[in-house]
Amino acid sequence: MSKSVLDMLECPRIKLCLLLAITLLATFFRLYRLDHLPPGDGYDPAFYGVDALLILRGARPVFFPTNFGREALFSYIVAACFFLFGAGTQTIHLASALAGILSIPAVYCVAEELFADEQGLLKRFGGLVAALMMAISYWHLNWSRYGVRAILVPLFAALTFSFLWRGLRGKSRWAFVMCGASFGLSMYTYQAARLLPTLIVIGFFCVIWDRKTISMQNWRNFVIVTGVALLVFAPLGHYFLAHPGSFSQRIEQAFVIEKAQCIKALLAFNFVGDREPYSTIPGRPYLNPFLSALFFLGIGISLVRFKKPSYLFLLAWLGIMFIPAAVAGKGPTAKRAIGTLPAVAMLIAIGALVPWQFLRRWSFKRRSNLSQGIGAAWAILLAGGLVYSGIVTYWDYFVTWASNPGMFTHFEVGISAIGKYIGELPPDEQVYISPELPAHPGIRFHSDLREDIHGYNGRACLVVPEQLATDTTYVIVPSKDEHSLDLLQRYLPQGEIVDEGPLHYNEPYFLVYRIPSGARVEATSHYPITANFGDRIRFRGYDRDKLTYQAGDTIHLTLYYQGLKPIETHYTLFVHLLGTYNPATDGPLWGQHDSEPCQALYPTTSWNAGEIIMDRLTVPIPAETPAGDYELQMGFYNLWTMERLSILDGMDETRDNTVSLGKVQVTGAE
Repeated sequence: MSKSVLDMLECPRIKLCLLLAITLLATFFRLYRLDHLPPGDGYDPAFYGVDALLILRGARPVFFPTNFGREALFSYIVAACFFLFGAGTQTIHLASALAGILSIPAVYCVAEELFADEQGLLKRFGGLVAALMMAISYWHLNWSRYGVRAILVPLFAALTFSFLWRGLRGKSRWAFVMCGASFGLSMYTYQAARLLPTLIVIGFFCVIWDRKTISMQNWRNFVIVTGVALLVFAPLGHYFLAHPGSFSQRIEQAFVIEKAQCIKALLAFNFVGDREPYSTIPGRPYLNPFLSALFFLGIGISLVRFKKPSYLFLLAWLGIMFIPAAVAGKGPTAKRAIGTLPAVAMLIAIGALVPWQFLRRWSFKRRSNLSQGIGAAWAILLAGGLVYSGIVTYWDYFVTWASNPGMFTHFEVGISAIGKYIGELPPDEQVYISPELPAHPGIRFHSDLREDIHGYNGRACLVVPEQLATDTTYVIVPSKDEHSLDLLQRYLPQGEIVDEGPLHYNEPYFLVYRIPSGARVEATSHYPITANFGDRIRFRGYDRDKLTYQAGDTIHLTLYYQGLKPIETHYTLFVHLLGTYNPATDGPLWGQHDSEPCQALYPTTSWNAGEIIMDRLTVPIPAETPAGDYELQMGFYNLWTMERLSILDGMDETRDNTVSLGKVQVTGAE
């Protein structure tokens, strides 16, 4: 590329136009087909949708304790987008995409400040190359479109250090105020941002080390940054003081120091990436081979020039913001390392432009056609490599990753469809779902925070109201619950299948069974028994698969309960197989089943008055059980106090607040 062309590109207006073009390219990548890709919100993004709806309805939290605890800024951004564009999956992804787009000029600005004291091409075009790398980065593109708060970290890191370096260069006293404000706001983004204070200190240190002196002005500027940041951080800091443990809860859960994890995180940049298919092509590195080569070259040059403040700061930025990925045991390292992205972009710019500058000077001194051709070849290589990177990013994301057949599952499209369907039902209609949980954020968000949804797991039980006072709808996922629909058609034949969900592997993801108001359940057991447990639970009887078993067999039971009133205690069900003295248990106990009803998937605190719960469970018979007659007994107890729920009707067959489920004959094992 001739000197005149480079001089022309250096014109401020031309650079501004180039930055605009790069930002438009990034906008295309981040908004193209956003209504279809990702195809749903998924678990974590749906939580931000729930947060945003709560905010629009008057909530003003600085921290959300749900989902392991989350800083609130991204939720407010989603709420603003909901207000402007309407609530929906696409809007959650749009909020994330907008943060990703804004990161492009932010990285340009921080690169311009860091490279301002350099010479040649790095000073003239380092910001543009770094911004272009961000625009075409597959790594940044993935998380820009995904819809989680981690995408704010590159944006606020770039803004914070852009203002910091502008102030340290003596260009503006107000830059330190803006640095403190951006720094304080960054604490409301994602846990990885909590490492930014270390880099603020390192930034001041780098400049002081270079100037070989500490002035009072340095201290004043540091106090300004710290004071403004603390002022902005104060509401969140007050929350952390009032809720001990919330500051470090998620960090403690994810924290693990293992050599293998550190190596895995290091290799993810250039060799073997994350395996999570919901966020990337499994195994794809963060950087393609071309960008990886420039990245390594940039690191090498920075190590050689580490005595210069900007290079030392970039290396520190890369190392410090890499820590969350190195010590997090689970989840995508690409998300945990996302704070390194601006530094990676600038190191790539160094790897691209410093060798080119060297070749230009070398060719100028040699004044030969061959030497000039080498410099031109490097320029062509850079241009071709960047075009290649953009094409590969487009193909990998919009073709390869988008064609993953598991996208429906990864982004929980079916669960979101359940929420949407329920959200459109009449508000007075009674709704049950199985086996998905009403508390799932996808169901809560898409049902518009509907609170009267009853969820149970049909693989373990069936829940039905004894008398239907209103129309009642069951939403069943047959691939996960193969029992409920058959049982509903047996016990409530007045109902019918009225709708179905989207196709998943050529089958509807869910079926809708609606029963008209006034229907009554005829759920009678083969062995009817009535017992009143504490005026909370009525036991209605049981079914048993057979009367005689061999040692080593399993007893299959169905117990019928009915809620008498709302229950505030989680009661545990026990079923004991009792016989002669057992040395292993030092008593008559030979087999048992202990769990909350429905395998803890429909606990007693979820029961509604009048509901009948048909609970399927098993009691294993140990292989060493001797032949003979045994008795099954059941009851309920509070796990925390071990106190049994008392039986109030004085049944003859009860003792120690238990109900007898009859005799069992056990024969010897074959």
